[in-house]
Formats: sequence, structure tokens, C-alpha cells
Amino acid sequence: MLNEDDLDVLIQTGLSNPVGIGLAKNLLEEAQIPFFTMDQNLAARQESGNLIGWWSVRVPRDREFEAREILLNVEAMK
Repeated sequence: MLNEDDLDVLIQTGLSNPVGIGLAKNLLEEAQIPFFTMDQNLAARQESGNLIGWWSVRVPRDREFEAREILLNVEAMK
């Protein structure tokens, strides 16, 4: 079973609204990509630079390309 430490790539997205974030989560789950989400408060505690409310997600390195494609497609739907 994966834990947060196994998800070694942090992707900062341009998503900040709940609808876009929900869609991204659903698409990542459908693609069976393990992920861990970071909200603004958690990201600030981990000093990831996500201080303006954008959504960040951690994924395994071997699924990074696929996850980035999904997230870019969701961002393009704005």
C-alpha cells in the first residue's frame, strides 16, 4: 500500500475552484493513479510555495506524465 512518502512528485496546478478540483480527483481515480492532495494550509506547512490557494497533488514518478496530462486538460476547461 502506498503512503504519502511513495508519492514523490509534487504537481502544482492552476486549479483553485472546488468543481475543477473534484473533476481532477475523479479523473485521477478513474485512471487509477495514486495521489495525495495538498490544500493551501498543508502546502504552507510543508513550504511548497502554494500560498494563494491553488491545489497541489503528489503522484508517483512513474505516473507523473499521465497525471500532468489529466490536470492540464482539466485546467484547460476553465
